[in-house]
Amino acid sequence: MAVQQRTTAYRVNGSAAYAPAYTGGVIRAPHRQEEQHSVPKRAPRRQTIARPQVAVREAGHVAPFAIVGFLAVGVFAVLLLLSTLQLHVASDNVVALRNQLSTLRTEQAALSARYEQEFDLQHLQAAVEGTMIRPTPDQITYINMSRPDSVVLFNDVATSGAAGAAKGAGNIFSSMVEYFR
Repeated sequence: MAVQQRTTAYRVNGSAAYAPAYTGGVIRAPHRQEEQHSVPKRAPRRQTIARPQVAVREAGHVAPFAIVGFLAVGVFAVLLLLSTLQLHVASDNVVALRNQLSTLRTEQAALSARYEQEFDLQHLQAAVEGTMIRPTPDQITYINMSRPDSVVLFNDVATSGAAGAAKGAGNIFSSMVEYFR
């Protein structure tokens, strides 16, 4: 059995300066061993074209701060809308109240003129025609204000018994009627 020698084939890409098997000619003479043992050429391997692996970012989660921000913007938008609506209603009320105020001012002027006509002293004297007189001393009641927080009416006669009870009930009834008028 023959021992095969392994020789290293150098590839020099046409550069003769680095070819150790260069014998001086342009065409290389084949060695005897190469002629005897010709190895059939294999078809070049097809390289599968692989796409480069691109790092794809996974779909991230929505940040809680963004959710809070959007909610805050929504709340502020609703509050702005409501405050604008309240401002519109308030301005309509102001216009209505100003109209009512101008009406009331004209009515006040008319009523004050009528009041002055009714309580004109000369008009009253003409209506009474001199029948007005000053009160007499027995019609005047004096109140003693010397003691604090108390009032003493002079000429007030206290009645007792059944007549006093009837008078007190009458006073209470008249006070209630005056209260509900």
